[in-house]
Amino acid sequence: MNYKTRLTLLFVGLFFIVLTAILSFIYIAYSEFRRDEFFERLHEKSISTARLLIEVKGVDINLLKIIDQNSINKMYDEKILIFDEQNKLIYSSLDDEKIPYSIKLINAIRKTGRQYYVDDDNDEVVGVRYTGQGHDYVVLSSAYDRYGISKLQNLQDLVILALVLGTLLISVASYYYIRQVFRPIDELNRSIQNINANNLRGHVAVKKNKDELDTLAINYNQMLERLSKAFESQRAFVRNAAHELKTPLALIRGKLERLEELTNNSQPEIQQVTKGLSDDIDEQAALIESLLLIQRLQSQLPVNTTPIRVDEILDESVKESSPVYPQQQVKIDIDATIETEEQLIVDGNALLLKICFRNLIENAALYSTTPQLSISIRHDNAILQLTFSNAGEESSPGNLIFEPFFRETQQQEKPGHGLGLSIVKQIIEMMGGTITYSFLAGQHNFILRLPLANGATQDINRSYQS
Repeated sequence: MNYKTRLTLLFVGLFFIVLTAILSFIYIAYSEFRRDEFFERLHEKSISTARLLIEVKGVDINLLKIIDQNSINKMYDEKILIFDEQNKLIYSSLDDEKIPYSIKLINAIRKTGRQYYVDDDNDEVVGVRYTGQGHDYVVLSSAYDRYGISKLQNLQDLVILALVLGTLLISVASYYYIRQVFRPIDELNRSIQNINANNLRGHVAVKKNKDELDTLAINYNQMLERLSKAFESQRAFVRNAAHELKTPLALIRGKLERLEELTNNSQPEIQQVTKGLSDDIDEQAALIESLLLIQRLQSQLPVNTTPIRVDEILDESVKESSPVYPQQQVKIDIDATIETEEQLIVDGNALLLKICFRNLIENAALYSTTPQLSISIRHDNAILQLTFSNAGEESSPGNLIFEPFFRETQQQEKPGHGLGLSIVKQIIEMMGGTITYSFLAGQHNFILRLPLANGATQDINRSYQS
């Protein structure tokens, strides 16, 4: 989960909590206000009814019932009970509506003066102590606040709707807002992805807001300038070093050849020394070429690629290596999974792939316990797999074998500089493939997996579908 999503979820979550708290407070406050207001209405109704019955002359129970039934402020399911000092019921406004009560409750009202509660039918009840004409009475008044509860239910629906819509709106708004905030960072990220040793000019546009992102962009651009100068200096050094190293070697080689012509085989010792020097020069020249190739691969300099047939390149590599290692016996086996020529075509550079194959053949010739090298080619799900197998006494460290200049202690006396397999790995990875090493049943196995060319893959898919 990226930071934009995390910040959006965090912002929406915080807003949801705050909005829920505010709306809940409004709902609870209104609910409390409605209840208190309704209880107050019941209290006033209780007092007025008791006053009419007890203190107003000429108002008897029947007349009071008629007044209650025709009152303009009559409430839904309204019921009033009045008890005298002996807790005897002396007045009941309606006979079909009951108020649950007990002697204990009436005595508690006489003691406290007022009590509020909700009965089992959700009717709200007010108990009031009333004193008149020198006597104590208890009045129970009950009703259902149909209008108030209806408004409370409407408020609840509005609160839920406001919470849902508010959350959706803030989600959309925060998503677009955070995207706008992260736009400079996204631009910086895209610029970084395009940066390599050959493209150090992907500067980020600097706005004039003078905020932290502008400071980051400025520092980033300055870093690219420093890297560009450093890489250019490195390339210039490699070019100059290659010229300065190869030219003296060529001059020395020419002088040795001239010395060989002058001696004209008359002095075998001089001939032996000059031959050894020539071999050393050739070895140093090969080292320089390998180092330059590694530098080119690591710098990711552009390399021309075309569709090439791997079996043809492999056959040319074997023929070119044969004069150098005449004892080497190479057997190439094309597996039955290769059904068409298209399954042997990959996108790559023929020269680099030939160098890769020659290095693997040379590695087998130098370090194999037998002169046999087996190469198998097979197709595996749009991947061309080549396996180079040669005999060996013990396994090599798989995590170091592809490192530059790595050579095992018992192999130090053999020719080479430990760069061949490193070059192989970089060439294969440049072509989008992989190389792995394993040692099984006394055999060193180098497994190359190369993706087939795009056109070849499409042709194969069409042949499978047909």
